[in-house]
Amino acid sequence: MQQLRALCNLVVCFGIVISLTACGGGGSDAPSLGQVTGKITMDGAPLADASVTFMPEKVRASAATTDSEGNYELIYIREDKGAAIGKHKVSVSKLKDEKETIPEKYSGGETELTLTADVKAGANEFDFDLTSK
Repeated sequence: MQQLRALCNLVVCFGIVISLTACGGGGSDAPSLGQVTGKITMDGAPLADASVTFMPEKVRASAATTDSEGNYELIYIREDKGAAIGKHKVSVSKLKDEKETIPEKYSGGETELTLTADVKAGANEFDFDLTSK
């Protein structure tokens, strides 16, 4: 069951990556975006190489991968940085040996995501300190 859940999370992350690199730019069909940066920590320590996804209700999700210090900057599509203005559910995921290492309340899995963000026009900073328990 754990491997199936990890595989499902991997497939979702892969789908987001594919959608971010799909043909066509943001163009006039793109929603208004706010620039989004932040830092992800786990129990107070920077969380490196984690996938961060902001998911609005009606348009494309934005995603990023944290650096060695846990910092991220969201990309909507190609070179368009940011996320759609409005409310988002936020997922943080990190696989190790094909297993999810982040608690389900942050990564999705079978439970409801607990992280949210309300993106505004302009610069936004959302820091999340996750707990391993």
